[in-house]
Amino acid sequence: MARAGQFRDRVTVEREADAGTLDAYGNPVAASWGALGVFWADLRETTGKERLAAGRLESAATATMRLRASAEAQGITPADRVQARGETWKIIGGPIDPTGRGQLVEFTLECGGAVQ
Repeated sequence: MARAGQFRDRVTVEREADAGTLDAYGNPVAASWGALGVFWADLRETTGKERLAAGRLESAATATMRLRASAEAQGITPADRVQARGETWKIIGGPIDPTGRGQLVEFTLECGGAVQ
């Protein structure tokens, strides 16, 4: 079991509220995001990577985020996003149970580049 001291980061998971909404002219409306939940997380950033996209250099940071298992945490999907450490993180993987004991939920996150 993970100790309480490992969960140092306060993160907000957000879900898109107006997905697929169109205006009076049939144009997509800019999405608004609402808070799905606020969690204590173990956020571990990995080394950044750089890639060439559309002729320019972009850098992206990746991280793993562990949460205590709960119905709310297991309801998080890659369609959601995470606000943590002053950044907006895209969920690119998860949820998985890293220990196989049903105590933790882990996600892979990416920040930077064209992910927001």
